Amino acid sequence: MTPAKRSLVILYGIGGLSDVGRHAILAALEKPEVSKITVITEYPEKLDEKNWESHGEKTNPFNNPEFSPRLGMVKVEDSWKKPQTNLASHFTGADAVISCLGHRQPGMKYKELLKKGLVAYDGNKQVIEAMQEAKVDRAVVITSIGLKGDDGAWPHWAAKFMKYMFKTVARKARKDLEAMEELYLESPLDYLFVRPVGISEEHEPVGKYFIQEPGNKEKVVGGDMAKIDVARFMVDQALNPTFHKTTKTVGAE
Repeated sequence: MTPAKRSLVILYGIGGLSDVGRHAILAALEKPEVSKITVITEYPEKLDEKNWESHGEKTNPFNNPEFSPRLGMVKVEDSWKKPQTNLASHFTGADAVISCLGHRQPGMKYKELLKKGLVAYDGNKQVIEAMQEAKVDRAVVITSIGLKGDDGAWPHWAAKFMKYMFKTVARKARKDLEAMEELYLESPLDYLFVRPVGISEEHEPVGKYFIQEPGNKEKVVGGDMAKIDVARFMVDQALNPTFHKTTKTVGAE
C-alpha cells in the first residue's frame, strides 16, 4: 500500500531558535511521505547562506530540482508586526505546522534581533488564527528553557544561567516567548512546545535526540546538540504526534 502523502507548513525567522525552522525544511525533505512543504518567512534569502549558522555547508533546497517540486515559498509581507493577507490559504490541507519564530539572544549584542526578531508573539498570533480558519489542529512550536513554568525541567547549571539571562539582558526575548506560549495555552490547538537545551553552530549532527524527564537528576540530557537534530524531533512530532498539549525539553545524549 502506498503511504499517504503528508503536508507541512514550516515557519522560520532570525536568531538561533528560528534557525531550527530552516533546518526543519531539510528534516522534512528526509521524509519521503512528505509531498508538500510550505515555507513561510520574512527571510527567504537566508536559505542562500552557505552554512545556515550550523555544522557543514548547506545549499538552498529550492534550487535543487530533486526537492523543489515539494517546496513552496510564501514571503511575509513586510513584517509579522503587520496583518498578513489571506494567510489561512497557505495552511489549507496541511497535516501540521512547525513554528520557529522568536529568539533568546540578548538584544544588546544582537541589535537586528532586538529590532526585527521579536516576532514569536506577533507571528504565532496570526498563525493560530490561520490554523483555526484552515482547520489545522497540530502545531509543534519552538520555545526555550528558562521561561515561566520551566523550573527544574532540565536539572543542569546551564538552565539556571539561561533563566538569569532572561531576567537580565534577554528580558524582551523572554517576554516575547512567554506571551507566545500563552496564546497556544489559550487556544484549542493540539500544540507541543519544544524547548531545546543548547543548540550549537559547531555541533555535528548525530541523527538522534533525547527527551529530558523533568527533574530527573540521574539522567540529564546533554546541553549541546545540532539544530538539524532538534528539527528532526519537531518533524517527527508533527507527522506522528505522541505528546499533546504539553512541553518537552530535548537535548543530546
